[in-house]
Amino acid sequence: MWTLRALRVASILTPITPAPIGYLICRIAAVVFYVVNGWNRRQVIDNLQHVDPRLSWLGYRIAALKVFETVFANYYDLLRFRTVDRERFAELMEVRGRENLDPALQCGKGVIILTAHLGNYSVVGQYPATIGIRAAIIAERVQPPGLFNYMTRLRSAPGIDVFPPGREAIPPILRLLRGNGVLLVAGDRDISGQGVTVDFFGEPATLPAGPALLAMRTGAALIPAYTVRTSTRHSIGIIEPPLQLVRSHDREMDLHQNVQLVAHALERMIRTDPTQWAVLQRVWGTPPTRLQQRGEGLGSVPTGFPDHREPAGTGHDPRAQSESDLTTR
Repeated sequence: MWTLRALRVASILTPITPAPIGYLICRIAAVVFYVVNGWNRRQVIDNLQHVDPRLSWLGYRIAALKVFETVFANYYDLLRFRTVDRERFAELMEVRGRENLDPALQCGKGVIILTAHLGNYSVVGQYPATIGIRAAIIAERVQPPGLFNYMTRLRSAPGIDVFPPGREAIPPILRLLRGNGVLLVAGDRDISGQGVTVDFFGEPATLPAGPALLAMRTGAALIPAYTVRTSTRHSIGIIEPPLQLVRSHDREMDLHQNVQLVAHALERMIRTDPTQWAVLQRVWGTPPTRLQQRGEGLGSVPTGFPDHREPAGTGHDPRAQSESDLTTR
């Protein structure tokens, strides 16, 4: 409940507070939260130890504090970008790799942007809307319901569609991709309990199957993209080439191999700056039901897509299915 109250107060103060002061307040709040919240501090340190085992005892704690600073800065930016017009938005983020997005859109099957909770990841979802492309994200279910509703309004403010979590998201997702839109999904946290265990930074971890599964079944391009902050007020967005998914007659093996491709893409993203990986929950060895969600994250693709795909080489278009078929197993 404190998160909702804090966001409501911050939404009132953000338009009248100079950005440098706003970011300073975020850093102070991050330090306080880091000191008093030992549970999340330990989760973050555990993640950092998997990503970079070379740091010292002190190094992990300094890096963990920077993660907390990233989280609070992201909350602030989510509020601040509501008051920034699209022309000025382009000044706040430099996009590299646009040449990887345009050819994928020309195929006409839509694009799935795979991202991690890295840097100012909310910017990735806003970028397509700024260049006239219909885009959507999937909301992450959080408690209490008031916080969920408030975060949904914040994320939809820049003109992005926000789809509900769970199976009810399947019909709008399919409509979006059929209309050649862009869907932003996070792939670095399995909060559904239906993920696939793959090698992640050299150790087994369960990652969501939804992004790879959706791309396999719709033909949409699966493109890794992420942001890194270069300063408090500027980010660089990186759009990578589409993943070359495995498609054979062994669908279960294909899914495992494609989720492994997703894992490798996430590793590349996170290694750019692990201190900007804004995940406050342990990724390795924690059952998804133990994950505490505060609304700072993005949701992922539901896995309830029934398999109507024909064997490889038949030319069947899985997008030709009716939505009523796709919403039942």
